Amino acid sequence: MSTAPAAAARLIDAHVHLLPERLSAAIRRFFGAELAPALLYPHEPKAARACLLAAGVQRCWSLPYVRRAGAASALNRWMAETFAGDPVVVPGATLHPADDVAGVLAEALDDLQLPVVKLHCSVGEYEPDDPRLDLLWRRVSASGHPVVVHAGHAVNGTTTAMEIEALSRVAHRWPDARIIVAHCGTPAVEATLALLRSTRSVYADLTPVTPMLAPITRTTIAGLERRLLFGSDAPNGTVSIEKAIAHIRTLELDPGDEAAVLGSTAEQLLARR
Repeated sequence: MSTAPAAAARLIDAHVHLLPERLSAAIRRFFGAELAPALLYPHEPKAARACLLAAGVQRCWSLPYVRRAGAASALNRWMAETFAGDPVVVPGATLHPADDVAGVLAEALDDLQLPVVKLHCSVGEYEPDDPRLDLLWRRVSASGHPVVVHAGHAVNGTTTAMEIEALSRVAHRWPDARIIVAHCGTPAVEATLALLRSTRSVYADLTPVTPMLAPITRTTIAGLERRLLFGSDAPNGTVSIEKAIAHIRTLELDPGDEAAVLGSTAEQLLARR
């Protein structure tokens, strides 16, 4: 049985989107008149950051994404400049497979020193096993940068087992790449957990897919507790940060495993680089 850590781990939200106000406003408009009123948090980055702190989050990964080629570099620079020295926000990088992938990566990971990468397959209309991303997978396999991948293409954020299979091809070709399956692949959670069990470097975050919490139990995740991360999707969710935290606590995990899900695994993924 796992043992509790000597000191409580920080609460880390490994899936938030603190983005430029103009981009955040465009994303909010994307959700449309029907869903937007149900979103619980303001989209402006400073206001959303304040809401995370008010909910008890002590550190968060801010994950950018782009719809088209040519947009990643400017967004990555904004992330690095805006959150330079921020004790709370870990700024992420992104890219599009139609970019100069080597150039974008060199700037983001070497020059800007961004510690985590985000891919959003539906927004950019590509697959995680797109051959143009081989440069990314080769690079992070050597460097240890975690890559959060939203593999699903549905407008509502859900993922199918077939889409997890595309990610599985990446994981088995690049076994040292630290891949984090966004939203635990909900509702294809069974396929996602099977992928974790068949690999050594794949993780999953338990971020809700509006308005669904990841359908997991203590039994279904047994043995994978240290491969799961807490996430809220703030500010673009209809599930409160507090409710997402409570979902983890209701699993009644061993204290050390619960601390891992709520923060220490996220810290370790960044520390291992």
